[in-house]
Amino acid sequence: MGKTKEVTFHYDEAAKCDVALFTFKDDVCSAGGVVDPGANQTEGLSIAGKGKASLLLSNHFFPFLTQNGKNTHFMSADVANGTMRCLKLDMIPLEFIWRSKAWGSFCKTYGVPQGQDLGEGGLVEVTLKNDELGDPRICEEACVRLGLVTQYNYRLCYEYTKRIGDVLARELFTKHQLELIDFKVEFGLFNDVVKLGDEISGDIMRVLDADGNSVNPVTLAEIITGVYIGSRV
Repeated sequence: MGKTKEVTFHYDEAAKCDVALFTFKDDVCSAGGVVDPGANQTEGLSIAGKGKASLLLSNHFFPFLTQNGKNTHFMSADVANGTMRCLKLDMIPLEFIWRSKAWGSFCKTYGVPQGQDLGEGGLVEVTLKNDELGDPRICEEACVRLGLVTQYNYRLCYEYTKRIGDVLARELFTKHQLELIDFKVEFGLFNDVVKLGDEISGDIMRVLDADGNSVNPVTLAEIITGVYIGSRV
């Protein structure tokens, strides 16, 4: 049971491997009663239709990234039943955060103004995936020395995150007049191969419209997929 989804596992005879079945919820991560994809709690805040929006976006983003040469765990989605079927990964206990501009916790940590441009191609931060510790930032050497990931796979995840940010921002969001500010992704291993895991939806990213307003997950799904969900915050 996660903050924004439920995950169950079973062995798939047809695929001859363990698979994960994701069921998305309407709960959203928030801080101080405001939707915040970088927060570690939900605070009881939800958006009607958000679970469907997360599924629709993951069903859109994962195939898009696969077509652009990115390895993912995505297998299929059943929108009618609200589930996503994926390869079960041995998850790397890290979160890779791509940022194009300073926002949220980044501003608080480094004392920089919100909206400060972070340079061409953005930057990547890495945090330890541990809610009890508050997902602290962690450097490459610590990750390797602590045995969380090999140096080769760390750098692979780092580069994957940069490429994902580039292809989403440049080839997908721009044509919808949207600005991708930041997102966080997780990776895992399947037969020792690094693959993008978890979800990729409005739950894990911050997006602004042409007027500089934050786009909520439901509206984002409607814009990107063209499917009307009909719910708002």
